Amino acid sequence: MGGLALTILVLVVTFFCSVSVTVATSRCTWAFARDKALPLHQIWSKVDKRLGTTLWALVLTTVVQMLVSLINIGSSSAFLAFVSVGVISLAIANAIPIAISVCNGRNEVNSAPWTMGAAVGWPVNMVALLWTAFEVVLFSMPQTLPVTGASMNYGSTVFVGLLIFGGIYYATYGHRGEKPEPHQQSRRGMLMSSRL
Repeated sequence: MGGLALTILVLVVTFFCSVSVTVATSRCTWAFARDKALPLHQIWSKVDKRLGTTLWALVLTTVVQMLVSLINIGSSSAFLAFVSVGVISLAIANAIPIAISVCNGRNEVNSAPWTMGAAVGWPVNMVALLWTAFEVVLFSMPQTLPVTGASMNYGSTVFVGLLIFGGIYYATYGHRGEKPEPHQQSRRGMLMSSRL
């Protein structure tokens, strides 16, 4: 009975995490499409007037997630690589602004309306960067020993492949995206925040 209760707890947490990740990813997809940085951006950048949300960006995100989950049918190590690269990418994406802030002496943060100050801010930033480095190494390791071709974690390989793909995509297509005018951008941002 206790095992069932713990399993249900894990499922509930997984459900809410999945919903939040899907919503955040669909908003990013909509933002890229709005700036014409995605193929078929006319479809993905639409805001459903009836629901007041980015329905087509949500559909695209959900379909891609479902397709990636099908990889597990063919190869569990390939699926593990995609799961690992998701965690690695999120960790690095969160660490980049922290690292930039630290390299600039936290000048932007120190002039913010609210700040933790240098006494607390610097240690928190350094712990965050060290934890991210540890997390990236941890999620790049295989799950079992001895390591075989099937049990190897290819997350770091997939991550480097995605970086190369992203660089090629940006060089050939993505940099041509048009940025909205500042007044349009703020208006769109207010519209989305009021509806979502």
